[in-house]
Amino acid sequence: MVDQVNLKEIENRAFRSTYQDGLLDIYYGLIVVFMSGFMYHPEGGYSALNIIFSTVGFLIAGALFWGGKKLITLPRMGQVRFGAMRKRKARTMGIVLGIFVALQVVLLGFTAFGWLNESLSQTLNRFLGSFDAGLLAVALIGSLMVGSGLIVMAYFSDFMRGYYIAVLMALAVFLMIYLNQPVLAMIIGAVIIIPGIVLLVRFVRQHPLPQSGEGHE
Repeated sequence: MVDQVNLKEIENRAFRSTYQDGLLDIYYGLIVVFMSGFMYHPEGGYSALNIIFSTVGFLIAGALFWGGKKLITLPRMGQVRFGAMRKRKARTMGIVLGIFVALQVVLLGFTAFGWLNESLSQTLNRFLGSFDAGLLAVALIGSLMVGSGLIVMAYFSDFMRGYYIAVLMALAVFLMIYLNQPVLAMIIGAVIIIPGIVLLVRFVRQHPLPQSGEGHE
């Protein structure tokens, strides 16, 4: 029994070590930065350039993440295969995320009904005073969807930094929707990216490339 517990702890540590390179932090931070362009609404009207800018940015962020894993992390750490427990946890995460998405879709449906129902919309506006009820509702729902999903992923992935990243990304979504100020989201993205870069530099220094002829056991 003790050996089984030790093996589980060793596997958990090995899994968490995959986040030492900071690449996931950088990826999430870049997503926030480029997402700001997607959600920004210029006074002259929404432009297709928003979508093009964000789509290209998302592709760049993904390429940097997977390229970094292949060119920086894998040569230093090797390929790790995890057991049935880790795979079962991944399946559980998928199920829980599916439930979260379903609940959020229902919530979004109720919110849409509120926008279409004039009396309910007026009631919300009177309750919220000078705030725009519809915009505030969209901002809250958007931040809830992003934040809750990332928290679930952080929990099931043992990604401890994922919790504060989830809070920051939820805040970024709220500010982008409600205030329409992409610079605020870009600042939040930078707050996520900078620690990731620090971790990446530290990872490269602490794990030099093996000499020719050496391998990973």
